[in-house]
Amino acid sequence: MKRNTITILFLLLIAGCCSEEDIEVSGKQPVYISYTHLLQYEQQPPQPVVNAGKVMVYSNYLFLGEVNKGIHIIDISDTINPQKISFLKIPGNKDMVAQSARLYADNGPHLLILDLSDINHITLIKREENWFQPSEYFPAEYNGYFVCADYTKGWVTGWVNSTLQNPECNR
Repeated sequence: MKRNTITILFLLLIAGCCSEEDIEVSGKQPVYISYTHLLQYEQQPPQPVVNAGKVMVYSNYLFLGEVNKGIHIIDISDTINPQKISFLKIPGNKDMVAQSARLYADNGPHLLILDLSDINHITLIKREENWFQPSEYFPAEYNGYFVCADYTKGWVTGWVNSTLQNPECNR
């Protein structure tokens, strides 16, 4: 009995002296867009290219992705003098494909089907909701601490440098 009491006291002493302290480290945290804001598709005037993504040629047009923001449309019928036509604001967009006057583009978890028959007035034909699963659970090409992605807070559209308190995730 005396031996068990000593063992218990020893374990309590170790547990009290070696508790984890809060740590503060540099890392990354996710940037979210609300699921409501994902639904805000619109064709806008040309925008500057900031974070270029995928490129696709369809007919006489170059479609240039703006990662997580949308798609730039550029008329390349005169390759010496390309003309910016418009910008398709598609929050959460990373990929696209076109066929038979239709543009298929991801919109976070949704799939948009757009009518390209009038390039100056691209209309939404259909939104297939929850077509895609989340794919960005950690920052790409990054090793270190980060805040775990929580898709109940919205759709992850990027990662920013931040000072983190007791981060649970790292790679």
